[in-house]
Amino acid sequence: MDVELAEVRDFLARCAPFDQLPVEQLDRIPARLTQRYHRRGTVIIEAGAPNDTLHVIRTGAVEVCDPDGTLLEARDEGDCFGYSTLAYTGPSRYRMVAVADTLLLEMSKGVFDEIAAAHPGFRDFFGERSDRIREDLASARLAAAGGDALGPPVGELLSRDAVTATPDTSVREAAGIMTDHRVSALLVVESGRVVGILTDRDIRSKVVATGGDTSAAVSTIMTPDPVTVESRTRTFDATLLQIERGVHHLPVVEDGAPVGMVTTGDLLRLAQTDPVYLAARISRAPDASGVAERAARLLPLVGEFVRRGTAPQDIGRVITATADAATRRLIELAEADLGPAPVPYCWVGLGSQARGELGVASDQDNALILDDAADTTPGADEYFAALAERVCAGLDGAGFPLCPGDVMASNPRWRRTCSAWERQVGDWVQAPDADAVLHAQVFFDNRAVVGDTSLYLRVRSQMLERSVGSPRFLAHLARIACDWQPPLGFFRGLVVARRGEYRNTLDIKAGGIAPVVQLARLHALSAGLSEVSTIGRLDAAAGAGVIGRSDAENLGEAFRYLRGLAYRHHARQIADDDPQDNHVDPSMLSSADRNRLRAAFRIIAGAQGSVALKYRVGQM
Repeated sequence: MDVELAEVRDFLARCAPFDQLPVEQLDRIPARLTQRYHRRGTVIIEAGAPNDTLHVIRTGAVEVCDPDGTLLEARDEGDCFGYSTLAYTGPSRYRMVAVADTLLLEMSKGVFDEIAAAHPGFRDFFGERSDRIREDLASARLAAAGGDALGPPVGELLSRDAVTATPDTSVREAAGIMTDHRVSALLVVESGRVVGILTDRDIRSKVVATGGDTSAAVSTIMTPDPVTVESRTRTFDATLLQIERGVHHLPVVEDGAPVGMVTTGDLLRLAQTDPVYLAARISRAPDASGVAERAARLLPLVGEFVRRGTAPQDIGRVITATADAATRRLIELAEADLGPAPVPYCWVGLGSQARGELGVASDQDNALILDDAADTTPGADEYFAALAERVCAGLDGAGFPLCPGDVMASNPRWRRTCSAWERQVGDWVQAPDADAVLHAQVFFDNRAVVGDTSLYLRVRSQMLERSVGSPRFLAHLARIACDWQPPLGFFRGLVVARRGEYRNTLDIKAGGIAPVVQLARLHALSAGLSEVSTIGRLDAAAGAGVIGRSDAENLGEAFRYLRGLAYRHHARQIADDDPQDNHVDPSMLSSADRNRLRAAFRIIAGAQGSVALKYRVGQM
C-alpha cells in the first residue's frame, strides 16, 4: 500500500463506523475511494438533486440546510453525509454546502452496498437500531472505565476471622473472649446469623459503671440487629454507611453468615491515602473553616477520578458524599453552638444532591422538615432559622454555592413543619401552574440527609400518593420534560450555538442530561415509585411497566454517556484553570464521540416524542 493510501486507511480507522470493520476489509477501502476538493461556499449536493455517494469529510466543514437555506446541522472532520439517499431511491432532501475549504473522500453506492452486505453493522450505523446504539454507548462507557475506583471489597480489609459469642454468653465470659483476642467488640451470633454486637463501651457503661451483674447474658446489654455489610461491599460504601449511621464497628457477612468486623479505624486508615474518602475526613473537621478547607480538595480531584476511569455515577456519588458529609458536620457544629434542637427535624437534600448526581460546581438545594410541635414551641423558628443560615453559608464556603433561586432551608418557604409541607405538596399537585410545577419538581427529588427520617418519610409518602392521582400534574411534568430540547436538527445532526459566548458549542446538560432526569422523574412519579436516582427511577419504571425495558436501558446508557462526557469536559477545564460549564465544542471530540453524542440525543428525542404523545403535550 502506497503512502497516500496508507494515510487514508489510518484516517478511516479513527472514524466511525469504519473503525469497527475488520482490518482486511479496511485495508481494501482506500483504493476504492475518490477524493474531491471543494472551496468554501461550494454547494456539494443541492436539494432535489440525485446523490449516490457516501461522503466522508477528511478536512474542512460542511453545513446541511433545508431547501430554504435554514441550517439544520454542521459536520466536520471524520463525519459522514449523503447516506440517507443510499437507503432509499430519490433525490436529496437537503442542501450540503462547504463552509470551509473541504477535502472529501467519496464512496460509491456499489461499494457501500458491498461492504454493508458483508458487515451488517456498517449499514446499521446509519440507521436507527436502538440495540446497536445502546451497545455502542455502553461499550464506550466500559472502555473508559479503567477499574473500580471506589476501593477494594471490604472483605479484603479483614485481618482475622469473626470473634463471636452466643446470646446467652455471660458478660464476664464475653469480656474474657475480647481480652484473649485483643478486640474491642465481638459479634453475637445465633443459628449462624448476627443478632447483636457487644462493645467494650457497652460493658463499661452498662455493667461496670452501674455495678451491674457480670453473670448476666450479653443479650441484655448488646446492640441488637446491627447494620451489616456483605464482604463484597466496596470500602467506600462501607465508609459512608459508618458516617451516616454513626457506628464504629461494622460486621461483615457472606450470605448472612459472619466473617469478620471492620472498624472506623480500619476504614479511616485507608481514607488517609485515598482522595475518594474525602467525606470521612470532612466528618472530623474541627470547625466550619475546616469543613471548607477539606472540601476544597474535591475540585482538583475530579480530573483524577476521570483518569482513574471512575464511572460517571460513582463520580457523582463521591461529590454527593462530600456534600452530605459537609452538611452533617456543619449541623453538628451548629448544634454545638446553638444547643440541642427544640423539636425533632430532618434536613433534606433536594435536586441533584437527593439523586446522588451532584456535578462540578453544583449549587445547593435543601429544605427543613420540622416536627409539628415547632408551631407551638417558643424560639423554635429562631433556632432553625439560625441553624439553616449557618449550614447554608457553610456549604457555600465549602464549594456548594448558594442557590440562585433561593431553594434553601435558610428561606422560610423551604423550612416548614411536617403538616405545612403536606399542605404545600397538595397545593402544588392540585394547582399545577408554572411556579407550582417548578417548585414541585425540585422538591420531589428529595432525600433525608440527617435528622428524624420519620418526618421525611411522612411527607414523601403523601407526595407519591398525590402525584399518582393527578393526571393534570403529570401532564405538566411531561410538558417540562419535552421543553428541554436535544440540540439536533431535522437531519438528526448536531446543532451548535451560532453566536454569543458559547458560539460553536452545545449544552449537553440542557440538551441531554436534564431531559433524561425529567423523563425519569415523570415515569417514577406516575407509578408512585420511591426511587430517586435517575438510573434507579428508569429501572424501577421499567419493572412497573411504565416504560419499556429497552427504552429504559437506552435512556440509561444515553444518560451515563452524557454524564461521562460532562466530567471529561470539566476535568479539562479544571486542568486549564477555566470556569466550569456544560458547553462542549463538538469539533474537539473524536468522530466516534460525535456519533455517540448524536445517538444519545436521538434516544432522548425519541423518548420525548413518546411522552408528548401519551400526555398530549401538544394540546396543552
